[in-house]
Amino acid sequence: MSDHNLAFIFPAFTSDYYDLPGRNMSDFDHRFNELLMLAAISTDPALAGFSFTGTTFQEDELRNQYLTYIYSCAASSVLRKAGFTPWVNAGYSMGIYASLFDAGSISFETGLTLIRLAYHCLLANLKNVSCGMGTLIGLDRNDIQKLIGQSSLRVEITNQNASHSFVVSGYHEDIGKLMELAREEGALHTRDLVVSIPYHSALLKDGAMEFARQISHLEIKAPEIPIISLIDQKMLSTSAMIREEIVRNLFHPLNWFQTMHVMLEYNVSQLIECGPSKGLVKNSKFVEGNYRFFSLSSIPQR
Repeated sequence: MSDHNLAFIFPAFTSDYYDLPGRNMSDFDHRFNELLMLAAISTDPALAGFSFTGTTFQEDELRNQYLTYIYSCAASSVLRKAGFTPWVNAGYSMGIYASLFDAGSISFETGLTLIRLAYHCLLANLKNVSCGMGTLIGLDRNDIQKLIGQSSLRVEITNQNASHSFVVSGYHEDIGKLMELAREEGALHTRDLVVSIPYHSALLKDGAMEFARQISHLEIKAPEIPIISLIDQKMLSTSAMIREEIVRNLFHPLNWFQTMHVMLEYNVSQLIECGPSKGLVKNSKFVEGNYRFFSLSSIPQR
């Protein structure tokens, strides 16, 4: 793969560890375990001795966030060692932290700190209100907005994955009502994402401001390669831009569909999903363009 048309894409926190595509990559196990040991020492002793076999880590939301980050960082490190060098990267939702590590903007340990502080600042700000996220496929944006408005639901559209594929965030009870209404309206698929924090929702603005205060002392450098914003599709190239992005990423809606189109306009023709799932690869079939999107298990050998 030539550098000028290659992008690394970092997925959101996921529990889809069933296939473990990275395990087929040379040196992946060594790098993953190396980073896992570092994380256990610096962040959370509960990560020490972790094994994918027989684990129930999906039941621990924060632990799962750590593991997705560690997995993604290991994947991009091994890919770079193998000679894959992107000219741009993007972090889908909370994949932003792994994208910053890959681009040299933050240290591995700083990424762990950002994850921990964001989780606790946002959760504390919600004051035990039951919130969550969900996905809706088969309706357009106007259809969903109409359903939200007609029933005065405390829900927002917080990401668009394709022309008829959306993520919503808000109060858990209202998300359930929206899912039911959407199915009655003809939605092809709905899914509760089973998270406690409504990421990218305005509900999190106060928590995001507290997060900004708590990370003010952390070192965040200009990235060595551009990072594309999922909020406004700008190329982030300075420390100040990165610092602003990681705060507003928590409470501002995203648009992955538009981000894909902008990357294609920049002549990106090959993308690699640097994470344990294949969700973004699967979603790409709904985005027209002359490109190839690889999972870790489908990357051509060099």
